[in-house]
Amino acid sequence: MKTPICDLCARTSALCSGCEEKLKGGRISDMDVTVSRLLHKLGETYNLSAADFYKAIDLERVVLILTKGDVGVLIGREGKVVAEISSAVGKKVRIAEVSGDMRKTVSDIVMPAHVLGINKIYREGREAYKVRFARSEQRQLPMDMGTLEKAMKQLFEADVAVAFE
Repeated sequence: MKTPICDLCARTSALCSGCEEKLKGGRISDMDVTVSRLLHKLGETYNLSAADFYKAIDLERVVLILTKGDVGVLIGREGKVVAEISSAVGKKVRIAEVSGDMRKTVSDIVMPAHVLGINKIYREGREAYKVRFARSEQRQLPMDMGTLEKAMKQLFEADVAVAFE
């Protein structure tokens, strides 16, 4: 199983100097550490060896877990793994695959809503993105607009605007 922290840190309650530096430098978050340790513990019960956990984004009411591999591994048979993660963190959990195709990643996050398009725009000389949805899809979004924009900002590592057309 791949996680943002090393195997030793996932097994223990302390962070090594390398993982501690990642945390202080902002490359990983407290939620990344929590989910990594939780997945390591769940790996004793479930077969999570193929899991490739990339990042966890805490969105207040929802925790978004991003994986570089198959999302099915982190969902588990009949949703048991994701249910245990949700119970342990005390929030709803959404799992999405991070791939080279940003549209697919965003579609995984906002499912069952559909993405009309993602445009790269420039604001004051800085790169930004505009994620477009049909106005009729607004009720289908699994989270409010502010939370969605926050998630997209962390995912794209740039300014993001959500628009309904």
